[in-house]
Amino acid sequence: MNIAKLSITAATLLALGGCAATASPEWDARFGASARALNAQQLIDPAAPVKNAQTQARSDGRTVREASERQVETFRSPPPPSVINIGVGTGN
Repeated sequence: MNIAKLSITAATLLALGGCAATASPEWDARFGASARALNAQQLIDPAAPVKNAQTQARSDGRTVREASERQVETFRSPPPPSVINIGVGTGN
């Protein structure tokens, strides 16, 4: 019985030692690289913020005031929701 416990303990320690010797430092060096690559692939022109930094849409005070009033009005009386229920509540 003592030899069986000893061999199970030795096997467990060897398995844990194998888990501790993984390639974690290699993985940590590339951590997040795939997310950064996917984010970069979603951009059409990565240099667009630099090229268009000076281009801003012009607007006067009247336009800004009317836009803000329209926005506030949508909170006071929101438009009716456009919900399409097909086959719901027919009772069949």
